[in-house]
Parts: sequence; structure tokens; C-alpha cells
Amino acid sequence: LKPFWLKPSWLKACGVMSPGERGRAMATAAEPITVIGYGALLSETSSRSTFPDLTGFRIARVWGFRRVFRHAAGIFIARGIVPEGTMEMSSLSVEAAPGASIVVAVMELPGADWEGLEAREQEYQLVKMPYHLLDADGSEEPAGHGIMCMPLEKDEDFVAKWGAELFHEHYTKHGLTKIWDYAPDSGLLPCPVYLRHCVLAARKAGETAEASFLDGTFLVDRKTTIREYLKARPDIMELQPPEHLIARYSG
Repeated sequence: LKPFWLKPSWLKACGVMSPGERGRAMATAAEPITVIGYGALLSETSSRSTFPDLTGFRIARVWGFRRVFRHAAGIFIARGIVPEGTMEMSSLSVEAAPGASIVVAVMELPGADWEGLEAREQEYQLVKMPYHLLDADGSEEPAGHGIMCMPLEKDEDFVAKWGAELFHEHYTKHGLTKIWDYAPDSGLLPCPVYLRHCVLAARKAGETAEASFLDGTFLVDRKTTIREYLKARPDIMELQPPEHLIARYSG
């Protein structure tokens, strides 16, 4: 059985955009698109390095999810920030976790369009998701809705949308046969430079956001929290990105 958060009916209810809906959204690109970030975008500094014209940056909460380092990111290999001979190449995603919540950043992107957002987040699907005020318990009406990155249902969806050539360029070229579907015992681990970047971003968002990230984010085993992992790997927070990537990966 598919997890409910990947079923087409659930995705439709949450607002996954059909091609026609994306086209209508693009036609009204003058209206800002609200985006929800749960990793590096927790820092306004980091968010502005990606979206210089963003407005309304604020911290909020999304209920019913947890963060997981559960998929491979070929871009980390391409950028030379995966330790040689390791599986420390995972990027961040979310998955359903009833009763849990994650602290997120919410922002508006004036003039943004779906094609641009989708191209930036090719390994995800963009889902319209409710968010709540930071101190809300999830029982009240949401404060608003925004677009949040969710896992693709299967790797074939990437190939169908972006093509086999791009899949090769981003993944098989680097020895990766898949993006998603890594088993809990696969040994997949977060890319150290990227993990440090996310922790620093969460720290800049305040104590509540940092605690949410450390205690509400898990390795692919779904047991080890990032707080526990960093206790075992304190060297990660002492890392420095390559000089040409310092601005990009410093929270």
C-alpha cells in the first residue's frame, strides 16, 4: 500500500498542481508565490541568496510531518563536497508523521513562476500545504498555505518530466542508480557540508527552529535524530565548505 501522503487523492487534496493549473499560475506570475522552506531556507540570509526579491519572511509551523535525510543528491558529488568513498551524499526531505510538526520558514516570491521553481527542485514535487503560526497546536485554522517540496513518488517520475539525459547528468554519471527509495539500513548519510549549512540556518531562525531541526530531523534509519548524529559526529560542525562555496553553505 502507498503511504497516504503519496496517494494521488491526497496530493490532489493538498494542491499538487496539474499542468493546466501550473499554466494558470504562470499566467498570473505578477502575484507572489508563497513558499515553505524547512532546511537551508530557514535562514533569511540563505533564502535571499536564492530568492533575492523575497518578501514577508517569517517563521511558522507545519503539522503532520518530520524531516528525513532520505535521498541522494548528485549535485553534492558534482560540487566536490561528498567525502570520498562514503555515502554521505543525502539531501533533506519530509514525510508524514502524525502528531509531529516541523518549524519552517514562509516567504513570498514576487514574480516567481512554476517552471522556475520546478527547475530548482527537480527531485521533488511542489505541494500546496497549510502552515500555522509558530505557537499553534494545529487544531485551529491554518495561517495560510504555501508550496512545499515533497518527495517524488518514484524515480521514474523524474525521468518522465526531465528526461533520461538529465537523470544521467545528475545521478548515473556520479554512480547513483536512484534518487529515492533508500532503505533504513542503506547507510545513506547527510552530506556533511550541507548538514552544517542547514543547522546554521536553523540556528539563525531562533531557538525553537533550531530545536525543531535537531530533534525533528532524522537519518534514513528514522531512528537517529540529527542531535544524536552530531553528538557522535562533532567534526561536522567544524567543517568549512570549499572557499568558492562558503557563501552558499554557511547558513
